[in-house]
Amino acid sequence: MAVSSSQTGAVPRNWPSARYFTEAIQCPSICFTHPHLRNTLPAVDRLGMPLVTSGQFAYVYKLNSMNDNGDFAVRCFRGYLGDRDQRYRAIQKHLGSSPVSYLSDFTYAPEGILVGGIRFPILFMKWIEGPTLDLYIGEMLNRPEVLLHLSEEWLRLLAALQASGIAHGDLQHGNIIVEHGQLRLVDHDGIFVPAMAGWTASEVGHQHYQHPRRTAEHFDSNLDNFSSLVIYLSLISLAERPSLWQEHHDENLLFTKSDFGDPASSELFTKIREIGPEHAKLADVLANGAMGPPDAVPSLLDLAQAKSKLPSWMTAPVDIDATTKTREVALAERPVEREPVRWVSWQEKGRAGAATPTTPGSPIVQSLFSSPQAAPISPIKDPHDVIGNALIFSKEFMRKYFLLWYWASYTVLRGFGFDFGIALFGALICMVIGCLAYGCVKAEEESRKAKTLGHGGRWQPSLSNAAGGPGSISAHSPPARLPRSWTPPPAATAPPPTHATPWTPPVNSATPTAITPVISDPFVGNIVLGIYHEEHCDWVDHISTKNRVGFSTASEALSHGFKPCRICSPAT
Repeated sequence: MAVSSSQTGAVPRNWPSARYFTEAIQCPSICFTHPHLRNTLPAVDRLGMPLVTSGQFAYVYKLNSMNDNGDFAVRCFRGYLGDRDQRYRAIQKHLGSSPVSYLSDFTYAPEGILVGGIRFPILFMKWIEGPTLDLYIGEMLNRPEVLLHLSEEWLRLLAALQASGIAHGDLQHGNIIVEHGQLRLVDHDGIFVPAMAGWTASEVGHQHYQHPRRTAEHFDSNLDNFSSLVIYLSLISLAERPSLWQEHHDENLLFTKSDFGDPASSELFTKIREIGPEHAKLADVLANGAMGPPDAVPSLLDLAQAKSKLPSWMTAPVDIDATTKTREVALAERPVEREPVRWVSWQEKGRAGAATPTTPGSPIVQSLFSSPQAAPISPIKDPHDVIGNALIFSKEFMRKYFLLWYWASYTVLRGFGFDFGIALFGALICMVIGCLAYGCVKAEEESRKAKTLGHGGRWQPSLSNAAGGPGSISAHSPPARLPRSWTPPPAATAPPPTHATPWTPPVNSATPTAITPVISDPFVGNIVLGIYHEEHCDWVDHISTKNRVGFSTASEALSHGFKPCRICSPAT
C-alpha cells in the first residue's frame, strides 16, 4: 500500500521533479485517485510525450477525458508548502458560498497522485480552452474594437472579484485566458479570501505587474489594485497605438519593473501620456502609485467604469476567436470496423456461387513492387490454340524471369569475348528466343493433354511455376476431382478427436462455443511452397491456416502439383 506524506505527517525528503511527474501521469488509471482523472488520457506532443507547462510553483498537465466529463487541467506542485492545505480549503469554501464566474471551480486532492510509491497533492479543474492574454493581443493588434471589448470585460471581472471580497494576487498575462472573447483567471495559489485576513502571501506575483515594493506582508482585498491598473492601461493604449506592442512587449504586455522603479524617466509613460487625456490621467495615477506604498494605490473601479451594463456576450464584436498554435496532437479517431475477410481455399473457388474474396487495398501503403490494382493474367480458354497459348506462357515467363535470364545471357556472351554492345543485343535476342521456346513447349503440352483426355475428359491447366506457382489453379477452371475441404482446428483447450470416435461438444456447458472438427485428411499441403506432408509431420504446425489444404491420398497431392516433404517422406 502506498504511503502518503499527509498520513505520516512528515515532509517528503525528495520532492518529485517534472520528469517523475511526467512518467507517472502517463498511466492515469494507476497514478490518480479521483475517478474523473482515472478515466483520462494525457495530451501529448508529436513525440508522444505529455504536454507540460512549467510555472513558478507547479507543473500543469492537460488530461483528455474519455467520457463526457470534459478535459481537465492538473497542477502538480514543484515543492512543499506548509499551509497549502489550509489555503486551498479556505478558497474552495469561499467560492462555494460566493462563486465568481471568472474563476473556475477546482478540487484540491492532498493525496491525488502516486509518484514513486508516495502520494503527493494535486489541484485539478476543468480545462479552459483558449489562448493566454498576450497571445490573444498579438492576434488582435489590428482590431481596436476587440481590445476595447477586453478592457470592458476586465472592468467587469474586477467588479465581480470585489463583490466577492477576493483578490487574485498574481494578475498577469499568463494567468488570464481568453475563452471566446471572455476572460478567465487561472492559478489559484496566491488568492486572498476574507478567511485569510492576517495571513501572509505565498507569493508576490510577476515582477512586471506588481508594485515594486510589495512584500509577502501585503495580503488583503486591495492586493490587485496596482496590477489591474497596469493591465487596463496597457489594453486601452494598444487599442489606440498598436505600435507600442513591437516597441515594448517581451515577457510582459507593455510595462516592466524598470518603468515602475523610475516613472519620470520612463519612455513608455511619456508615449502613453501623448495618446489622450484619459490615458494621461491613468498613467499619472500609476506612476504616483508606483512611487508610494502599495496600500495607497486606488482601485481601478474608482477611476473607470464599464460603458455598457449589458452582458459581455451581447456587446462582444463578431469573430473574436484567435487562431493560436498548440503543440498538442489530436487523439486518433477509432478506426472504422470492417467485416473480416474470410479466406477461401482453392477447392471452394471452383464451386458454383463461390465468390473469390479480396483483401481491401490501402491507398497509402504499398509495397515496392506492387501497385494498387494488379491486372489479372488472362486464363487459357482454348487448349488447342497453340499460338495464343504460347504467347501467354511466354509473357508469363518473361514477367518472372526477365532479369535473371537477361543477366545470364549477357554474362555468357561476355565470357565468349563479345564486346559490351554486342553482348547486350545478343542477350536480348536470347531472352526473346528463350521465352518463345518456353511458351511453345508449354502450349504444346496443354494441347497434348487436352487431346489425351478425349471427348469425355475434362481439361485443366498445368500447375507450373510460370502459371502461378505450385498448387495454384485458376478460379475459372477448377480441378476435375475436388478434395475434401479443410476446416481450421479447434482451440488448444479442446481435446483433438480421433478418426474412430467422433467428437461431441460437452454437455451442460455454461457458455456454448463453436468448435469445428479437426482435419480428417491424412496429407496436408502448403499452398505457398507447394509441398505436402503427412498429417503428423512437425512442419504441419508451421503452416498458417490460410495456406493449408487437405488431400485424401498422396497421388492426389502429386496430381495437383505438390511435392513430397523431405522430412516426413510421405508414401506415394
